[in-house]
Amino acid sequence: MPDRGFRTITVTDQIYEKVKQRAKKESKSVATFASQALEIMLFVEEKFSNYVPYLEIVSVDKDEVIIKDNKVDRVVAIKAKSSDNGKVRFYCDLDDTDYCPHTAFAAALPQVRNAIRR
Repeated sequence: MPDRGFRTITVTDQIYEKVKQRAKKESKSVATFASQALEIMLFVEEKFSNYVPYLEIVSVDKDEVIIKDNKVDRVVAIKAKSSDNGKVRFYCDLDDTDYCPHTAFAAALPQVRNAIRR
């Protein structure tokens, strides 16, 4: 039986193990971590869904993502920087901010997260 306020969902064993490892790393329960991850993903999708079709990856390395923004016909550099709490923050050179469609797009890409972990 799930905790009060939680519902059960089914995921593959592979996804469950990844969620379990990440939850442990962040000292959270699997249910809490999964809920927070889904909430973030849904928020980003909702806020930037009209913009994402215009973005494409040019290149990815350990601390920088290059994105082509076809809406404004520009190439955008997104830099990965460590914040005080040890997490990675993304900074957009075009928008001069750490929160824009470009940073959200970069942060949502599995290949970007994999490159940063290396």
